[in-house]
Amino acid sequence: MVNSLTAPASLGSMGVLHNHAPLFTTLETGLLSYKKAGQEHTPQHIALDNGLMEVAGNHVLILVQAAEKAEDIDLSRAKAALARAKERLASVAKDIDAPRAEAALRRALTRIKACQ
Repeated sequence: MVNSLTAPASLGSMGVLHNHAPLFTTLETGLLSYKKAGQEHTPQHIALDNGLMEVAGNHVLILVQAAEKAEDIDLSRAKAALARAKERLASVAKDIDAPRAEAALRRALTRIKACQ
């Protein structure tokens, strides 16, 4: 059972506690943090991609394109992805898809942050 969570909602980070009012929101690429019962001092982290979150009846449903627990992330691979995204954004080539490179940069930074 999870006591609390903090999610990267579109309008900013938002917390959810027991008996939270029902809501539906979009999520941005970012870090989801949660605390389990009995582990108050050790929040767990999950790197999320864009998606949706519904809170209703003390249940949270999260639908995202990708989610990775911190312990499942290959840090060296995330750092390599960050370097590639920065390289693409710094490129002067006209065929670079800037929004896609920016999304890759956000995902890589989120994955790295989850590991810290």
